Amino acid sequence: MSTIYSANIAKAKVIYYKDKETYKIIFAFNVHRKVKDNGEIVHMFPTQAKCAYVSGDICYETLQADKERIIAQAKQTMRTDNVEFV
Repeated sequence: MSTIYSANIAKAKVIYYKDKETYKIIFAFNVHRKVKDNGEIVHMFPTQAKCAYVSGDICYETLQADKERIIAQAKQTMRTDNVEFV
């Protein structure tokens, strides 16, 4: 009997904090899709304590440079190459 393993797809999103003027990238496997009454699709992320990986605070000037490093670190920590930004 052979077993087929399928990798879960991790969802990621960038969050902006107005009070600190910084960004944070969060990664989670247990993201749920919800369709609002107007037909808009929203991805419901768990609290940050239950996410698979949460980056530190990133300022806007270094966001593009740090994004690739953070994604690589998150993939290594979560042991997956399947990351989808929503």
